[in-house]
Amino acid sequence: MQSSYRRAIILNLSASVVWASTSVMIRYVSAGFPVMFQSFARYLASLMVLWPLFFSAAPMEERRHVGANLAHLLPRMALIALMNFGFQAAYTGALYIIYPGLAMLIYQSAAIFSVLLGFLFFVDERSLLKRPLFYIGLITAVVGVLLTVSPGSGGSSAPLAGVVLVLVAALSWAGLTTMVRAWLPGFSPYFVNAAVFTFVTPLFFVSHLLIQGPQVQFQASLSMWTVMILSGLIGIGLGHSLFYRSVPHLGVSLSNILQLTRPFFAAVFSFLVFRERLSLMQIFGGLLLIGGAYSVTRLKERKTAG
Repeated sequence: MQSSYRRAIILNLSASVVWASTSVMIRYVSAGFPVMFQSFARYLASLMVLWPLFFSAAPMEERRHVGANLAHLLPRMALIALMNFGFQAAYTGALYIIYPGLAMLIYQSAAIFSVLLGFLFFVDERSLLKRPLFYIGLITAVVGVLLTVSPGSGGSSAPLAGVVLVLVAALSWAGLTTMVRAWLPGFSPYFVNAAVFTFVTPLFFVSHLLIQGPQVQFQASLSMWTVMILSGLIGIGLGHSLFYRSVPHLGVSLSNILQLTRPFFAAVFSFLVFRERLSLMQIFGGLLLIGGAYSVTRLKERKTAG
């Protein structure tokens, strides 16, 4: 049991490393591809991993369960795909404007949005807002965001458009997870991701054509094409696989708490690739933001356990 628990922690932290590196990959190829085309190509590549994972890992009973419920699942999948579209378009667009280390810090506000949406849609989570620790975590996180977007001396720049896009991505992700919990309980996360991505991938392609037209000339080298495809295969396909394999052993709350290490990995990778530097004020703000997210996540864990 102990070895499986340690293995789950390693899998979860590996997902954190993969997802942090993916943000750097997105930024790296941003000069060669428009936002929507990059998202389309990455999601298309990820489907080459996610569907085989589902069919190889899901028992026959689960496949029958999916087939029996497919008729009422399809419209829900379509709506979740729209939310996923908003998340990915906003987050990818943000990385064209600000560097990954700073973006990943601001993105931790998703934990706060998740609790607020949980209050709106789930009766069993409303008692969280009666707990003083929630407000302490919320205020700490808000102060952390404000300090993080203030570059100070020598810090990473934070244009308003990039900050807004990251916050929209965080809110969209919180909305997406809320919809999954409300509409898709009991279904394999491999199936949920593969099905939602199957819906959302064509949306990125159509959006690319509407914005750019069919005659776009990509300013991308072979290495950029390679990195972009790898970011889909590794970042979306492998990252989700690692994370969801860790959840049964660690639980959802601990799994998400470990994911708070993502800003650290993103900052290291971004410094190595782009020489991104965070000011002392941004580092302090990031610590406050992560601390606030940690407090709220722990609070939610205790509520679930109780």
